Amino acid sequence: MHKFVLLLFLHEVYGRTQWTPDQAFAWFNAQKPYIMGTNYMISSAVNQLEMWQAETFDPILIDKEMAVGQQLGMTTMRIFLEDLAYSQDPAGFKNRMSTVVGIMSKYGIKPLFVFFTNGAIRNPANGIQPKPIQGAESAWASTPSANVLGDPTKWPALQTYVTDVVGTFANDSRVLGWDMWNEPDDGIDVNALMSLFPQACEWARSTNPIQPLTSCLFKDDLWTKGRNYSAFELMQINNSDVISFHE
Repeated sequence: MHKFVLLLFLHEVYGRTQWTPDQAFAWFNAQKPYIMGTNYMISSAVNQLEMWQAETFDPILIDKEMAVGQQLGMTTMRIFLEDLAYSQDPAGFKNRMSTVVGIMSKYGIKPLFVFFTNGAIRNPANGIQPKPIQGAESAWASTPSANVLGDPTKWPALQTYVTDVVGTFANDSRVLGWDMWNEPDDGIDVNALMSLFPQACEWARSTNPIQPLTSCLFKDDLWTKGRNYSAFELMQINNSDVISFHE
């Protein structure tokens, strides 16, 4: 007689789940006196790499510009990160983020950090960045690069990046939130996005952050009555703790 043994394995995913609407409203109502801000890129940089690389990082100028933000009544700044700058120097990158968070906190401003975005430079590189072309968005860097986005074997490096960065600031009340992907279906491989985007959100949540995750909806007809949302837009909504949008 043959005996069969059935072994059951439980795979547990650590970290928190998506916020409920009540949690989202509670977070929003706790942001005093209000949430008002803008996208921020230091005026001396042509793109995210130039802002975050050690050689061109300029905390003195950031301090001056945050002082102006405070004078204008700003309480948040949406700031783009760059995975290449992280991969070049993870500890230094996080230290520079800490410096920025500290400067902003001094002026009562919280960063909304953006992980991924499309850009004019599809495959950027570390080092000296190209000069801008006047009147054109010519030097904004894609992150991740097209080469990485199209190659799932390179995604584990992105997992390390997201979990390390979010994990470092997961309990820091000076950080407003995490925008996982800026305008994600704007000219990017949707098939790759449909796979990578929910994974990125899962990576971030695995660190149990106190801050919300979001990803901006941005089509012009968002508020059209009876509009049907695309599969990707629904995925954005279903992976966000709070809903953000661009007009």
